[in-house]
Amino acid sequence: MLFYPKMYVNTIKDIPYEELEKNNIKAIILDMDNTLIDFEVNVLERS
Repeated sequence: MLFYPKMYVNTIKDIPYEELEKNNIKAIILDMDNTLIDFEVNVLERS
């Protein structure tokens, strides 16, 4: 899989801006309806 989640937060407000800035992250991909990864896949086990 090309894109794989590296961070999990409960709401968009929980995304730490300082971490994004520190890691020079310019964009975020949000999978609100699980179209990028199957809902049944436990992504925490794969990371």
